[in-house]
Amino acid sequence: MFGIPTVSELRAQQWESLYLFGLGYRRRGPDLQYDGVRPGPGWVAHGYFSRWLWVLGASGPHRVRLWKHRWRDKASGRSTHSRPPDELGRLSVCSLTFALLIFGWLSGVGGAARHEAAAVGLEQARSRRTLQRWVRRAAPRAMDSQQAIRLAIIERSEPRPMERLFPAGLSPPEQLGRRPWRDPQAVTILWRGLAMFFTAAVRLKVPAPILLAEAQRRSATPEKPLWI
Repeated sequence: MFGIPTVSELRAQQWESLYLFGLGYRRRGPDLQYDGVRPGPGWVAHGYFSRWLWVLGASGPHRVRLWKHRWRDKASGRSTHSRPPDELGRLSVCSLTFALLIFGWLSGVGGAARHEAAAVGLEQARSRRTLQRWVRRAAPRAMDSQQAIRLAIIERSEPRPMERLFPAGLSPPEQLGRRPWRDPQAVTILWRGLAMFFTAAVRLKVPAPILLAEAQRRSATPEKPLWI
């Protein structure tokens, strides 16, 4: 019977970040550029600024420079920028990279002392201590993020009941409950949302970054990144 993919099974998948599917991205030499859309009629183009981001491509995980469009409001002088749907605020990884890192660490049998990302070679992207900080930041929004993922899955799985994707339920791994979490219930909800996401992406054969972008749009706070 099909169950939640294990970390080993996920590592056998070919994961690709959202930029490979277009959706607002274009190449800028070796870099990426995201133009986005004008915030409103009173806003004018105000150049670009860049940052570094861990993404997943055909060659595996790598860092890329991302240029984002800046806008300025002519009336007030305020400025803003266009944020890609898979960017997680100031975190230096795209949303798919975040999901693979966190799910691998929460599901791993090695406990808090080590982590095995759910994509080959991704452990170098962030340290265990960084993952601990990310989990603490993501825990308060775990229920909202899980609900957004659930809504995206429901739309993708219609007219089939979503429950058919999880015939054995979504029981967290035993080792997850043995760690000294500040909020164990929130961490379990975070794990369950990620488990729902990866199960649906694999079972429904939906490109994972697109499913995440759809969940972002269905979030109770779509202006904020998922989790963070």
